[in-house]
Amino acid sequence: MKSRLLNGLLFLISCLIAFGGIEVGLRIWGPDVLAMGNQFVVYEFDPLLGWDNRPNTQAQFSRAEFSYPVTINSQGMWDAEVKPKQPGEFRVAVLGDSFTWAIGAAYGTRFTEVVEAREPRINALNFGVAGFSPIQYLLQLDRILAFNPNYVVVAFCLGNDLTDNVSFSPYSHPKPYVALSADGETFVVQGYPLPDTKDTGQYLIGAMSASRIVGMIRFLHDRWQKPKDEGGASVRQNLVYVPPEKLDPEDAKTVRDVFKLNELIFAAMKKKIDAALGPDHFAVLLVPTKFEMGQYPFRPNSDRNYVGDQVSASLSRLGIPVVDGRTVIVESDFWKVDGHWRPSGHAKIGELLGTFLSRMMD
Repeated sequence: MKSRLLNGLLFLISCLIAFGGIEVGLRIWGPDVLAMGNQFVVYEFDPLLGWDNRPNTQAQFSRAEFSYPVTINSQGMWDAEVKPKQPGEFRVAVLGDSFTWAIGAAYGTRFTEVVEAREPRINALNFGVAGFSPIQYLLQLDRILAFNPNYVVVAFCLGNDLTDNVSFSPYSHPKPYVALSADGETFVVQGYPLPDTKDTGQYLIGAMSASRIVGMIRFLHDRWQKPKDEGGASVRQNLVYVPPEKLDPEDAKTVRDVFKLNELIFAAMKKKIDAALGPDHFAVLLVPTKFEMGQYPFRPNSDRNYVGDQVSASLSRLGIPVVDGRTVIVESDFWKVDGHWRPSGHAKIGELLGTFLSRMMD
């Protein structure tokens, strides 16, 4: 009898030691720690956009090559609090994805702050949200125009904005996506109602649980319950760098469709901005990626400038000015492992955009 009690006690102690060891290990090396290099830690579910910055949130954003604090203000922006507009202030609303939100550059070194330092009259409001695409920029506009900007700039990511427009869940987070209408002349927004996967903010990896083991169990349960990607197109990013005439008919149609959808979205943005601010208050900044540097695998017959050239031509047809970041960014402006710009890239883009905006103020 004593032997059984002793064995049971030893087993219980062993389990507690093992539990404690796992708990300590998860606190040091667990996925919730690694998740601090995941921008979704400071996001929250949004039924219109899929996700958005979570107001009044602070975190230390860390990846292998960089680490810096992130503070989301009360208005849901990684930026300073927006104060009432001052006399002489030229307020610029900048929309974009992870290059604008700035994975890889701390606050104060991002291109929006570089613009402000270059021209003190400009107040560049950073509305960047990593993972966003033009359809989400369009859906953001009503909220952004309420800030009474003088000018709107959309930072268009050449590497994935085209394909993200038509994808329901490109980052395992459901979002609105677009498809051509039956007549092929307009677009329809699909994906609603968007499911809340509990995979943003405090829910990510169960990081808010007092026990990391309990948090991991919750996380795995959420993963098992995660809705399947039941909508949108699946288009490889490198496909759009191949001219359609060099593709088979099905892929050629896919490429033509994603370019047409993108043009239709920007036409809708221009119409809304023109109605609110008048003509000539809207421009697009082309954001070069490692695709444009030739650093990612390409399909046969690819042209690394094809996306930028086609988007530029499309925007020209719409009468939207283009600020071409390809003219200043070079390979060394990217982090070696991460796909985003170093502060040197932000400095160059800030100078380029600042020069353009200064002309718009005159």
